[in-house]
Amino acid sequence: MKISEMKTADQIHEESYRTDPEYRAEWDRTAFARQVAHAVLGYRVERGLTQAALARQVGMTQSVIARLESGDQSPSFATLAKLTAGTGLEFDVRVAAGQVNLMCLDARRRRLPKKVQPRRKPVAA
Repeated sequence: MKISEMKTADQIHEESYRTDPEYRAEWDRTAFARQVAHAVLGYRVERGLTQAALARQVGMTQSVIARLESGDQSPSFATLAKLTAGTGLEFDVRVAAGQVNLMCLDARRRRLPKKVQPRRKPVAA
């Protein structure tokens, strides 16, 4: 098989999401955890920190930071509170219609890199 004939990761994800109910359920279940993972990883990489350095900064262990960045498990509110105290990040959590959505800001700069920011839909006046 030629490389040009291979599917991209995005194509595989889209197809799996459409056709595999178990895949879709797991993807939806971990959405909140992935949002937190992107925020933590974005913060750490932007500042050139190792997992251990970020862990010291926020009063956690490196293994906790690694688990947060994996996006497999949703963090507790206590964990989010520790992250905000040690980093200046702000997490706004909205729970509605069976979904948990996260808005993350860097309080010092008022925003995170575009990759981390979820899209907000305009509110009709």
